[in-house]
Amino acid sequence: MQVSSFFVAIVAAVGVFAQGADPSINTPSGVAQCLIPANVQLTFSGTSPPFIITVVPAGQLGAASLAKVGTTSRNAITWVANLPANTNCNLVIRDSICRINPSGKFVILPGDDSCLNSDSAAASLAPTN
Repeated sequence: MQVSSFFVAIVAAVGVFAQGADPSINTPSGVAQCLIPANVQLTFSGTSPPFIITVVPAGQLGAASLAKVGTTSRNAITWVANLPANTNCNLVIRDSICRINPSGKFVILPGDDSCLNSDSAAASLAPTN
């Protein structure tokens, strides 16, 4: 009887670790600087909206943000990548109960520089269901 109880406890623990992070944000690809007709759609999931999406230097999750993408209760947001080409970064998602998780690392690709400024802030909500 003790062996089967131990086995059930192990299976339950593995099940908890197998669940995805909450909230989670997908790593974008092909993100080019300032390409307004080709805004980047960022997608994510979580159970405690609203979500705040920011961009930080790659691997520096506690660093000051390079850009604030926006706040939404939806599962997607569009972003004009208003950072210089060759910037290595991570997206960070924060939910209403202050849980945070990063995306994978990505690099801003060359584009034009029409949206670059000292504030580096541009985002709009994507009407995604």
